[in-house]
Amino acid sequence: MPVEENKHCQDMSFSGNDLYQYIVLCDFDGTISEKDVTDTLLEHFGNDKCAQLEQQWLDGVIGSRDCMREQIANMDASLVQVDEVLAQINIDQTFLAFVELAKREHLNIHIVSDGLDYAIQSVLKRYKLDFIPVFANKLLHDFQRNWRLQFPYADINCVKASGNCKCHHRRQLIDYKRVFYVGDGTSDFCVADKVDLVFAKDKLIDFCRQQQIPYQPIHDFSDVVAALPNLIKAESVHC
Repeated sequence: MPVEENKHCQDMSFSGNDLYQYIVLCDFDGTISEKDVTDTLLEHFGNDKCAQLEQQWLDGVIGSRDCMREQIANMDASLVQVDEVLAQINIDQTFLAFVELAKREHLNIHIVSDGLDYAIQSVLKRYKLDFIPVFANKLLHDFQRNWRLQFPYADINCVKASGNCKCHHRRQLIDYKRVFYVGDGTSDFCVADKVDLVFAKDKLIDFCRQQQIPYQPIHDFSDVVAALPNLIKAESVHC
């Protein structure tokens, strides 16, 4: 049984204006959250097999979808224990200012993550941000100590064999004139060259530089807040 139904709520995206439709896709783990949520749960409740699977993924033996499926299946925890750990996960406080900017500038926000929907929604709810649409892998629990994953956004043609194909999600956004992306890691590599501009942290900076993908390096969402209004203003002047 699912822990909680995934709240996609696309109609709760911030409404764009009639002339310029903008959307910002945001990774979650390490981008919005200060810690990688999945890694944190596995550190608390995983076993030795989880570390072996992680190494196989790093070595390119398995894709992230197979890695995560088996890691979650090897997690031993009650729902109460998981919730206790999730209650300790904090978000980048500058993300709150970014959400306020999105409201003012009529920007849409979608969270696209190769992480766990229940975990993401739990953290967002604590900050009263659970109205933001979340597209992530579906975490399921038997209400004892066993867990498993479903992958509603997987794509058989995904070159990274991800649980959530971010490129597939990008292809659905045909009604938007500009698509921006905020991310930090390997799950963001595939989609980086398919958006208009990447706001990049950590590993994603090096990847964009190596692949000559347009990007702006950021430390946190305050840098996005500083840059995005000027980009929107420039777009409206030229249109």
